[in-house]
Amino acid sequence: MTTPTRPAADAAAASVQLRTRLVAFVAARIDRPADAEDIVQEVLVRISRSAAGPREAGRLEAWVYQITRNAIIDHHRAAAAAGRAHARAAFDRSLTAETADPGALSALAGCLAPMLERLAERDRQAIALVDYEGLTQAEAARRLGLSMPGMKSRVQRARARLRTLLTACCRVETDARGGVREVRPAGACPCGG
Repeated sequence: MTTPTRPAADAAAASVQLRTRLVAFVAARIDRPADAEDIVQEVLVRISRSAAGPREAGRLEAWVYQITRNAIIDHHRAAAAAGRAHARAAFDRSLTAETADPGALSALAGCLAPMLERLAERDRQAIALVDYEGLTQAEAARRLGLSMPGMKSRVQRARARLRTLLTACCRVETDARGGVREVRPAGACPCGG
């Protein structure tokens, strides 16, 4: 068995030292430092795939750190996308028929129709396009000839006015997941609660 030559041993030691610095660099920039090893492994794979490394030896370390920063950004993007997907799945589950009482939903729908009629035309139009027809706010803005911020404001104000009318007339009880459990009249109610 032969012992490694001195330049090969120096290169191996430098490689271990660089990896250790990269792991520390990554761990300081992510929420879960335990993922640092995985990200550094991804960096090393990217480096090995890249045929166009820097031509100058002095630029090698800067190039490696740039690849590392890009891998950290990719990690944050993936974590954010996973968080959004998780939130969307939880929201979708909260809208299933299993979480809401069908009678309560029917009563709420019966209350909303007369309440909508009491709103101004522009508020009714905003809610109808976005919440009933299912248009995105951008599509609704184009249809009405409004700017996107203007449409967002209009929808928010219309929903707030509708909520005010509804809560002045009806008491809506929800479960922990936001499903409608019960709708009761809370006073003089034009919908008959």
